[in-house]
Amino acid sequence: MSEPRLAGILRDYTTKMKYVLVISAVSILLLLLSLTAVEPGTSTHVLVLVQLATFVVLFVGVVVLLWVIHRT
Repeated sequence: MSEPRLAGILRDYTTKMKYVLVISAVSILLLLLSLTAVEPGTSTHVLVLVQLATFVVLFVGVVVLLWVIHRT
């Protein structure tokens, strides 16, 4: 049986997705460290939380995509 088209396309971008995974992980670590220096309740604190949530969603999405590629 032929490989599904989406998995084949994603397989071509595996290295790039791993780069995104590493950059997301480093960004998450830096944002967690910056939470100790930012005062709670400020607009900067809210911005850090929004960025943290965004990078976590991106990280989980890339992990799922890499898992699906590896599984097929």
